[in-house]
Amino acid sequence: MINREIQPKTRALLLMGCPEVAVQTSLVLYTSHLLMNKGCTVLIAGNNSALELTRMADPEGHYVKESADIDTTIGDLAQKVFDPDICYVFIHNDAGVSYLATVNALISGEAVGVIFGHEPQKLAAQCSEADLKCIWARAVHNPSPLKSKITREVDRWSASMS
Repeated sequence: MINREIQPKTRALLLMGCPEVAVQTSLVLYTSHLLMNKGCTVLIAGNNSALELTRMADPEGHYVKESADIDTTIGDLAQKVFDPDICYVFIHNDAGVSYLATVNALISGEAVGVIFGHEPQKLAAQCSEADLKCIWARAVHNPSPLKSKITREVDRWSASMS
């Protein structure tokens, strides 16, 4: 059953980096699931490899309804063609922090980093120094350390939209 706590036209963007860290795909699909259950339309953006991994992991398209190239999506954000209410940027390296800063400057909604990988504290510190919102946990092969944090974050954002 879908929980329509927020407006049905609420748009969410999930921005993926290069798929070098195993947990990224499962974190993105899980976040998409949570947002869809809150009534959001979800766009998943990434490079071709990251998008193919998410599509393969979701062959029936339950969680990947819309997807787009990351560079095209950033261009659309810059031109105000697309302005999501929430964007979760999945971060495992410095480039991910740069993407979060870019999205944060371009959208009128919220931008939140979801940091994982081998050195999440370092990346979280970079976000903090730049006054960027993030959640983080050391997660490389096992997504469990971030699962409850993502759930709480999506619930927090959803409540702020009610």
